[in-house]
Amino acid sequence: MALRIALPGGRVVKVKADFPYEGSPIGYRVLIKGRTGLVVGLSEDGQELQLLFPEKLPITESKNLEAIKDTALIYGLPTWQLLWELMPSAWDWTEETFLEVSSKSFVALDPKTKEILKWIAERKKVREELAKKKFGSALVDTLIKKGLLKIKKEWSAPDVEVEVFSLNVPLEVAISKLRKNKRYSERLRLLGFLRERLYATREELKEEGFSSQDIKLLVSAGLIKVEKELMQNFSINPKAQLRVPRVSLLKKLEKPLIAVGSLKRLTESLFELVEESLSKDKSLVVFSFYNPTLSYLLKQLKPIFGDRVVSVSSFETPKQLIKNWFLAQERGRIILTGRLGLLLPLKDPYAFVLFDDYHTKLKGYIDLRNVLFQLHRYHGCHFFYYTCALGVDTYYRVKTGQWELEHLGYEAKVKLLKRKPEEILTKDLLSELEDHSLLLVRKTGYSYAYCPKCVSLAECPVCKTFLTLSKDLRTLFCTRCKWKGPPACPRCDGEILYYGFGIERVVEELEKYGLVKDTIHFDTKPSASAVYKKVFLVHGDNLLSVPSITAEEEFWKYLRRALAIAEENFYIQTFLDEHIIEHYLSEDFLQRELEKRKEENLPPFSKLIFAVFTKERTGALSSLPDVKIRTYGNIVEAFLKVSPKQLKDILPSVLSLRPLKLEVW
Repeated sequence: MALRIALPGGRVVKVKADFPYEGSPIGYRVLIKGRTGLVVGLSEDGQELQLLFPEKLPITESKNLEAIKDTALIYGLPTWQLLWELMPSAWDWTEETFLEVSSKSFVALDPKTKEILKWIAERKKVREELAKKKFGSALVDTLIKKGLLKIKKEWSAPDVEVEVFSLNVPLEVAISKLRKNKRYSERLRLLGFLRERLYATREELKEEGFSSQDIKLLVSAGLIKVEKELMQNFSINPKAQLRVPRVSLLKKLEKPLIAVGSLKRLTESLFELVEESLSKDKSLVVFSFYNPTLSYLLKQLKPIFGDRVVSVSSFETPKQLIKNWFLAQERGRIILTGRLGLLLPLKDPYAFVLFDDYHTKLKGYIDLRNVLFQLHRYHGCHFFYYTCALGVDTYYRVKTGQWELEHLGYEAKVKLLKRKPEEILTKDLLSELEDHSLLLVRKTGYSYAYCPKCVSLAECPVCKTFLTLSKDLRTLFCTRCKWKGPPACPRCDGEILYYGFGIERVVEELEKYGLVKDTIHFDTKPSASAVYKKVFLVHGDNLLSVPSITAEEEFWKYLRRALAIAEENFYIQTFLDEHIIEHYLSEDFLQRELEKRKEENLPPFSKLIFAVFTKERTGALSSLPDVKIRTYGNIVEAFLKVSPKQLKDILPSVLSLRPLKLEVW
């Protein structure tokens, strides 16, 4: 039998091999020439190579591979390159060479040899390249030839354990131990973030703009703890009973259904869908590509449905993830997953659910919703799309009859609080603030940086994001690409001033009133990970100043997402005129935005590619259609408007130029 095997990076090899199990070999993992591969098809001929099949079951199936092919075609990508982008690293093994000490006795050996052997013996086994780096290749090779060291080869999974941070003491205790210095506000926000999320990886903390220095200090002070693996805090109840089914909020439709509403109502609807799928002895697969939302769903579902709930996510250790990978194939399971679960070999699922459409982009341009929708088609099951805020692209699908729409509604009342430009917190806001409130500030750090000479906000010289000014006026930094510089305008080198405010300054202001406490929460964006009694948008007007075609849509979605996690009241503090805010609160906003996009031939009626390059990589751009270029120093921004059919032809050309940043709408 000749097999087509996809290797990491996207290359395919054809190999003749005996398949040791019954049925089709497609979807099985193989170990080949020190690497991991995946059988993706059959061939008429191939080379003779030794293969090892480490599992008795396939780790994915042909339906998933076909869905990957279709999605790759949309973006003009090599098919199996996308496959390995989605493959969990726990499956990606490599063969490594280790050294072990052959003898337990070091008698009559010279001091240097004793030192090397003792160092390796203490560690039981050491990677060969590490030993050679430390002691030199010649000396290590000599000890191998003399038989004092022996070589051992092992297949080892990559180190997929992550550092997970969480509060080590109650928040109020941590606050009392914080030193009030220039980093106080940011460290306070870090503690509040961990209290909200329960835990976060180092990568998540960096994405939120927290510094490694602050993380290290809080760990050394014993205020937060770090662990190498995430332990689930949900007890498994194998005797969990199903609740009594209620009247479903969702219609039984053949078309995909998108449900819009508050987080509470979306969760209630999901519970009913779970009960319906389990009553048919089928599995429900719930996807969320944002870890805090996935954590929220685990907390909601696990205590009620017990071990019927299977998590396939980065929350698990590699060993548990592999175990859950096969548990997910059983009937009557509720599978909670994200990007790591797109290759799961599912058996007759009742429905796919996308719960929350936050963080759906991979590498800035591959929309994982496309993968999920293709999977739903191949599995022939129902598809439900739950969101707190409808976007223009999904609204377009509803208007064109491709999807059905169900409005579940929101609970909270909306109240506007007029803010003067010089104010941070109005008296009205302070009077309404109470326990179990969330304050949203759409700006990290302390404030923007304003250059009086240029009469504009200072921009990052690398990625053109508005820069943030530190509280002590000593540093300018970019929250997107992490650029740092002195407190001077990057364009004219002139003096800069505070302008506006970020979340650090809001925390500082609340401290004056003694309102920084355990029951007051802070964040820069509303996420579907918790519900609050009151939600206050302290400052979000700056979203409308972003030079992007999606700025108004993003403001609309920000407002809706904030409204969705408020139980009683949602307060919008703004210095904009009331009629402007009402424009973005109105139900017909999406219809008007869609009409405007159609007139200007913007997405979803076309595709827009935005890429950032260094100057030396832009020579080939002139041959591309509809390209508009803006230059800033050594940085070039390229905008390309193409048809959906052109995207798959043009995107590979853009990718070949290795852009610093890439986004596709």
